[in-house]
Amino acid sequence: MPLVNRDQSPFEWDNYRDSALSDLISKRVLPAVSGLYDDTGPVPDGILISHAHLDHYGFLRLVNPRIPLFMSRGTQALAEVSNAFLDTCVSSQNIRSMKPWEPVAIGEFTVTPYLMDHSAPDAFAFSIEADDQRVFYTGDFRGHGRKMVLLDRLLKSPPKKVDALIMEGSMLGRDEGLFPDENAVENALTDLFKTHQGLAYVFTSSQNLDRLVSLFRAARRSGRTLVIDLYTAFVLDKLQAISSNIPQFNWDGIRVFFSHYHVQKLADQDKQLLGKYSRSRITFEEIQAEPDNKVVLVKDNRIFRIVAAKLYAQTRAIALYSMWHGYLEKTDLRNFLAAKEIDLIEVHTSGHAYVRHLKSLVEALKPAHVVPVHTFHPEQYAQLFANVTELEDGEIMDVGVVNVLTESRCRALSTAFLEKFCLKDGLFRPLIELVRNNKDLHFELRGQLNSPHKPEVAPADEAIGIYYKGNCILCLRANHKVEIHEAFSKGLAIPKYLNSPEDVQAYLTVVPELMYRVSSRGKNSMEIEYEQMIIRANNFEARNNSEYIILANQYGVGSDRWDLLALKWPRLKRGGNNPVGQLALIEVKYALNNDIQDADQQLGRYYQYIKTNLDSLCDEMELILKQKIALGLVQRSEEQLAQLKKMKLSRDISKVEMILYLVDYNPNSIWKDKMISKAMELPFRDQIRIRLGGLAMWEQSSTPLEGTGRVSGK
Repeated sequence: MPLVNRDQSPFEWDNYRDSALSDLISKRVLPAVSGLYDDTGPVPDGILISHAHLDHYGFLRLVNPRIPLFMSRGTQALAEVSNAFLDTCVSSQNIRSMKPWEPVAIGEFTVTPYLMDHSAPDAFAFSIEADDQRVFYTGDFRGHGRKMVLLDRLLKSPPKKVDALIMEGSMLGRDEGLFPDENAVENALTDLFKTHQGLAYVFTSSQNLDRLVSLFRAARRSGRTLVIDLYTAFVLDKLQAISSNIPQFNWDGIRVFFSHYHVQKLADQDKQLLGKYSRSRITFEEIQAEPDNKVVLVKDNRIFRIVAAKLYAQTRAIALYSMWHGYLEKTDLRNFLAAKEIDLIEVHTSGHAYVRHLKSLVEALKPAHVVPVHTFHPEQYAQLFANVTELEDGEIMDVGVVNVLTESRCRALSTAFLEKFCLKDGLFRPLIELVRNNKDLHFELRGQLNSPHKPEVAPADEAIGIYYKGNCILCLRANHKVEIHEAFSKGLAIPKYLNSPEDVQAYLTVVPELMYRVSSRGKNSMEIEYEQMIIRANNFEARNNSEYIILANQYGVGSDRWDLLALKWPRLKRGGNNPVGQLALIEVKYALNNDIQDADQQLGRYYQYIKTNLDSLCDEMELILKQKIALGLVQRSEEQLAQLKKMKLSRDISKVEMILYLVDYNPNSIWKDKMISKAMELPFRDQIRIRLGGLAMWEQSSTPLEGTGRVSGK
């Protein structure tokens, strides 16, 4: 079913659950696919169900019963629970259980399920192959739950040659929140249970297995009893099919509360279950007698409100909301709790992938197409990834046709923001002086112009960054907001905004401490630090008279990050009134990083993008060059600076250089030799150069004095 309505508002399943099939098709809630609902056309070979959330299978009761349903054992178990309590009416007759990582033939397709980390247990992604083409569907996933190792496993051993990656993006447009992962949620719950003297209500989904485990562990660590309802007891009981380590109703520290509604639902399913669960039953009177050592799992329904009202006089309760914040905004729960003097605290981490997880997956799978799905913001994919193909519902896609990302976004700064740095009385001028006087720092433009031809139009989200050893010690937004990672800034007196000279000076005062913290806590990789050394040597050491000027560092194109973009200005071609330079892309590889083996693929993607976007890319780099000169971030003679201000980049794709800068690479490396061999097969191999550099020494790093050059002698 849809995630959102056509106006982008959330799709509410309850509003449609009893609708007729014809109405659902006419309203485009369900697709009009021949044979999907009856025998009026070719019957599909199967339906793949990634996991047991209703937005993925809520209307399954309407499909042709002849179609096999492929899902995990855990998904089947939860579908059976929903049949009993939500009347979803999913027929179990045609369910085919799949095992993780075991390929299954479905008609002409080979489907391999991948077990994924998600709030729903036993969730699958699917690799679907036919006719030497592959589509990878992520389902819903994340990389910060109790099974985060599953994403790591996929990233380390991804399927090869993915033609289309259909990838969820639920977290686009949202921040990551206060609790980065499930362990943080468990620890926060434990602390709250230990410090609060009174009953604790917890609002969470009974099918969020990771959260139930966190809740149980936190209750045990704090010496409390976890009280669950019959529905939750049934969920956990059914999930024993996938693991014996899942908490159960009869474990020490768990009791079951019976409500009339749940008793009736379970009795209709199997009356013997009531007797089974009654061994751990807890009555309202038992909770009322000792509320302060209880954690009660609740839903915002009539039963909870009755219980909370009755217990109001017995205990000072707290309520912990452990679900997506958007659900809370749809109810009057806050008002009800406030009326009962119950504090509400949100403790939650998302069941969906953060942007960094999406980027990691795209980088690992290297798909020809990235197709947005399950997101409120499909338009944001193109800002993150190359080759995005956005489809309308029902649109057919030929995965054999590759699109190349085109864009006009420009990393240069708007005129208004730039002037605050380059004018003598500019508010941020001291930040430029800081970088120019400290050779360990690097200043980078992070603009968001829609066009390099309209720098006077200021976007809202442009920024600059100051970096030390590859770590950002200042991200300054155009609205003057300061952003620095908490690992470096915690406890320091850093203004939230640099609105005055005093604010700027306050930031400058803490720079030495920020640099110290980066040195002791920052990234271990030297690669970005070397990139910044290359920038310093070429842009700031005028006596070098280098033929390259670095214009951009970590230039984002989709999921790729280009290490360095540069102007090449050959010494022998510096005359005349119309100077012309060449665009150069420099990819830095440090110390036997094994991704050098895929460098030919990287260069291939980069070259294709440059070929498609050469005009706009050159326009952008020309503006960035002018701005860096204005900021004093390029140091040359006065005559050379005058020439550089008039510089034009060649729009001839054959003039573009692709440089592999190998830092501290063992000259005996087999990886290096293999990479060179593969790069020699690229159609633009004549435009590729290799540079060896660094500080590590091998015999091949030096040559005998004799024969190395002209030596005068007697």
